[in-house]
Amino acid sequence: MGKLKGKVALVTGASKGLGKGIAIGLAKEGATILINYNSSKQHAEEVLQEIESFGGKGIIHQANTRNKDEVNLMVHTAINQLGKIDILVNNAGVMYNTPFLDIEESEWDKLMETNVKGYFLCGQVVAKEMSKQNSGKIINISSTRQVQSWPGNAHYCASKGAIYMLTRVMALELGPYGIHVNSIAPGTIETDLNRETLSDESFRKERLDRIPLRKLGKPDDLVGAAVLLASGESDFINGASLMLDGGQTIW
Repeated sequence: MGKLKGKVALVTGASKGLGKGIAIGLAKEGATILINYNSSKQHAEEVLQEIESFGGKGIIHQANTRNKDEVNLMVHTAINQLGKIDILVNNAGVMYNTPFLDIEESEWDKLMETNVKGYFLCGQVVAKEMSKQNSGKIINISSTRQVQSWPGNAHYCASKGAIYMLTRVMALELGPYGIHVNSIAPGTIETDLNRETLSDESFRKERLDRIPLRKLGKPDDLVGAAVLLASGESDFINGASLMLDGGQTIW
């Protein structure tokens, strides 16, 4: 029997990368998944097909998490079609590599609206529903950049630092409603989004040299932590941030 049997999870940005890996991992533990996507409908459908291939259940739903009306509709769809939301994984995000002096205001705004405002909007709407059932697990996907500066990532680092503190305050305020809020902070995880960059041998070596385990992460490496934080095994974990980075941030 899966650890999440009978649970319903909403995973944002679940059509690719980390979101895809987490959605499939939660489904394997028995959760029914609302697979959110913004523009990649085909990829979202492929994720659903994979989930259904092992007997899992889910639906797909398009929504831009920066848009409050679309977020409201997505949450109401989950409630109406799946009955409830037990788990929210805030994952949808963007990253740009731009030197600080070259960042355009529009790029700054889009990144902040996606990475921070999107988490706030989804978290607030879902938490209102979770408070009615006096239970829920919210997992915010952050990054080691919440504590680790990186050139060309001023806006990205700032957004992840914001998520770190947003998680802590959400945990503080939502705890009395039986809602647990925690975050996962991945290090260098190889996905379709960065595989081309990591194919450069010198760049890959530079990254590996910073990781004591001398290996890059995979989306599946986040699944165990996500299942833990989504399940009853984490009923006394609240406001925590789990570093999944192979030791990258310990020095």
